[in-house]
Amino acid sequence: MKKLSTAYRLLISAFCAVIISLFSCKNDLDINADWKETIVVYGMLNVNDSVQYVRVAKAFLNQNSGALQVAKISDSLYLDSAMVSLRSSDNVFNGKLTRVWNIAKDSGLFANDKNPLYRLKTSGTSSLDAGKRYILEVYSPKTGNMVRAETNLVGLANILSPFRDSSSNFAVTPEYLTISMKAGTNSFAYDVKMDITYDEFPVNDTFKKTTKVATWSVLTNASAIGNSNMLYKIPRLALLQFLRNTITADPGLYHRMRYAGIRVYGGNQLLSDYISVNEPSIGIVQKQAEFSNIQGGIGLFASRCIQKIDKVKFDSGSILFMRNNAETKALNILP
Repeated sequence: MKKLSTAYRLLISAFCAVIISLFSCKNDLDINADWKETIVVYGMLNVNDSVQYVRVAKAFLNQNSGALQVAKISDSLYLDSAMVSLRSSDNVFNGKLTRVWNIAKDSGLFANDKNPLYRLKTSGTSSLDAGKRYILEVYSPKTGNMVRAETNLVGLANILSPFRDSSSNFAVTPEYLTISMKAGTNSFAYDVKMDITYDEFPVNDTFKKTTKVATWSVLTNASAIGNSNMLYKIPRLALLQFLRNTITADPGLYHRMRYAGIRVYGGNQLLSDYISVNEPSIGIVQKQAEFSNIQGGIGLFASRCIQKIDKVKFDSGSILFMRNNAETKALNILP
């Protein structure tokens, strides 16, 4: 009786297992679901440019190949075709972007044999207006998908110092280097870089001249909310130490300081937020948030304004000062 009872219990258990399996819910997750087009857009309007470019691509997923393999296939990265338009919020400006292939793409993880970009001329009567808001729309004829994004345009800043234009002279003798400007419309933050152009040549053969450029990041993410007046004072010592650490100090080399110049990069709040979100994490938790302002897709459509003043000559007093200063004397700067 004990043996029959055990066999009976096993039979009942097996029958129950079959019944449960027939009526249980399916909860398997197919991580490679049916293909779905996701449009990826990156565009950065610049009121100072006569031509605007927008990159339009697509996100991909392939059931039979790894992501690294697919990334090397150009057709997996771009839409077959797209209709891209840019218009102002008041519809006074309305332009169609055309696809171009003439700008090479750097080598790297992704395929670079093709680099389709969408291009629009914005000069003359078709110039952008910093007082307006602009709308970008991308339509995919193959799927009927459309994505949309908006951004305010960053206007020109009024740069007051360290120099106003190329006819000025650059002086390094004051104790502080002053960066002063009136921020442009819709600007939120600024980066300022200074370029120092100099000649370098051997003491024993001055005909072997090499012209070089040393770039110094003077300000990074300097706040400029609204049309504020920006004023920053950077110790002269910081500039001298930058020159000392960048230019080769060698008794066998002469240097001649030729020009100074600045590049001013102003961004709107969308661009500033995107950069902030994507900064490398320095905490224990490495997961980062995602930032996108593309409705129906992913990416970024924002605005920046790039201005530069170059070929500003050093005044004679500054050259003499750098020749004799303890920080830069070893650079063998010629008068």
